[in-house]
Amino acid sequence: MGILTQIFSFIMSLIVTLQAALSLPVLSINFRIDTESTVFESGDDMYTVMWTTTRPGSGYITYTFDGTDYTVYDAVGGAVRSTDTIHSVRVPKAHLDNNSYTYHSQYVGTKQAYNAVKGKTIDSEPVYFTGYNGESEINALVIADVHDEPDRSEKAMSNFTAKPSIIILDGDMASRMEKKKDFVNILKYANQFSEGKIPVAYVRGNHEPRGEYASEMLRYFRTTTGGLYYTFSYGPLWAVVLDSGEDKEDSHEEYSGLVDFRSYIADETKWLEGVKADENSEYKLCLVHKPNMDDMDGSKWLGMLADIGIDASVSGHFHRLELHFFDGKTPYRRLITGGK
Repeated sequence: MGILTQIFSFIMSLIVTLQAALSLPVLSINFRIDTESTVFESGDDMYTVMWTTTRPGSGYITYTFDGTDYTVYDAVGGAVRSTDTIHSVRVPKAHLDNNSYTYHSQYVGTKQAYNAVKGKTIDSEPVYFTGYNGESEINALVIADVHDEPDRSEKAMSNFTAKPSIIILDGDMASRMEKKKDFVNILKYANQFSEGKIPVAYVRGNHEPRGEYASEMLRYFRTTTGGLYYTFSYGPLWAVVLDSGEDKEDSHEEYSGLVDFRSYIADETKWLEGVKADENSEYKLCLVHKPNMDDMDGSKWLGMLADIGIDASVSGHFHRLELHFFDGKTPYRRLITGGK
């Protein structure tokens, strides 16, 4: 019985391999880069580079740093991911700042236990990534509450002559996260504004947790915390990025009993209790979508941020522009922006 099972397994494996091989030429012709790269802040001393292809395959980054050639794969636990069209590679910040990188993907028709059928490899043009280069002045472009209409933001940007050094996507870039395409749209917006040449800090809004694909986002944003909250530095700027979650109670009928932000916010609060600002930074910011942080599911973020020494918070959510200096309630400045 064991021998028959092995023979049957071998025949089925051969059939799958032949099927993939027969369809490989057609699929390889249609295999191309669909969304060009974006370099995301992902916590402390790491970047995450993301791009998409029209069909599933592997992904990797190549670059030269300090005289050594590097190839860094989109891999989890040592296994290279090959069944997805979204590719996500973590790279040390020091390796990319003021350096060129090239991203690559190879079509993978099938990946068996002991063999694989692979197609062509596609390579990007080299991308020069600036990062921080000792400038005495940096410009941070904040975009929030786009809700799937990035063209208006691009038109607004045409009024500014200064080029951004870093981009902050401060939540609700999408109105929902029901399908993979909703997440891919965020990657398209990020590249539209950054061209993969300057870093992007992503902040999740309250609309982006809505839909079945919301739980998939952290497969690609591989932050140092495991959540969509982290800290990073950019020259004289140090920032704590917070995920303020939804804007209603978990029990609200809109969520169909399929959210647990109370537990998520509790974990985030425990992490925030241990956050220490970089004392060498000249500016200390909090980037968060919802501006009111005096009661986050029972957690008091306001006092915690004051203890960290935050100079200002940058938020969206209200779809209007407001600048608040010390108002007697909030011990730091607040910038509220966003809207279509």
